[in-house]
Amino acid sequence: MLFLKKHASLDDDRLMELVADGDRKAFRVLVERHQPTVLDFAYRFLGDAQEARDMAQETMLRVYKAAGGYRASGAFRAWVVRIARNLCLDHVRKARPVLMDTLPEPVDHETPLTTAMRREDAEALAVAVRDLPESQRTALILRHNEGMRYAQIAEAMDLSEGAVESLLVRARKGLRRSLVQ
Repeated sequence: MLFLKKHASLDDDRLMELVADGDRKAFRVLVERHQPTVLDFAYRFLGDAQEARDMAQETMLRVYKAAGGYRASGAFRAWVVRIARNLCLDHVRKARPVLMDTLPEPVDHETPLTTAMRREDAEALAVAVRDLPESQRTALILRHNEGMRYAQIAEAMDLSEGAVESLLVRARKGLRRSLVQ
């Protein structure tokens, strides 16, 4: 376990160098650091927990396979999210999309009516997000669910920061239109 603690203090680029040299413990640290972000992104993008787990696992497998040719050229997290995004896009193109499951709401002395209304609102939002064009949906998920800054989103999507800002503005307008109807 001491060896894992040593690895935990290393940055992602150094860990990738170690993975390229066959260090499985370094890869384990990368998985522990980045798989939750990838899983969350994939779930919000695909709307299906099992498919999201599959995409997250495939993303980390691709990271492992790419270790030998990896060259640090930007934020590692953005690179990993770009891999996940591309896998999710490929998956959506091959299969019909599935609507996002709603997460259970905390019970706080709610009546059945308020619970139903809250669930209906969450479902309407999930459908509205799902109906957005892919680039707007991706930017929105990365910004609001993953907490990424515009520069990180731009890197993950291979766009300029201005393009990301424009995508987010259009996504929010689209959501307003969909939800007001």
